[in-house]
Amino acid sequence: MSDYCHHNEILCQFLTSESWVILSPIEQQIKNKIEKIGTPLKDWNINIYRGILTGLNEAFIIDGKTKDELIKKSPKNAEIIRPILRGRDIKKYGYEFADLWLIYIP
Repeated sequence: MSDYCHHNEILCQFLTSESWVILSPIEQQIKNKIEKIGTPLKDWNINIYRGILTGLNEAFIIDGKTKDELIKKSPKNAEIIRPILRGRDIKKYGYEFADLWLIYIP
């Protein structure tokens, strides 16, 4: 192992008992630059939540047809029906709306 580390210093300087990273030299430079000027998520003053938890999606998440029927029966229902995006609807540069709606009762 010591011979390998001697010939591959760039790689082996990042092998520690806590963690390890295998990157090319340019990737390592980018990583170092980000770590030098960036702020780790753990140091941000934010809370990351899981999103809306309904307890029973089948009861609170409805399709567009059901939404239209509920609003047709009572226009006041429109006040508590909101569009919803699930994690699987979120894409790299946008989203795909699946015509799903949340019955939101605060």
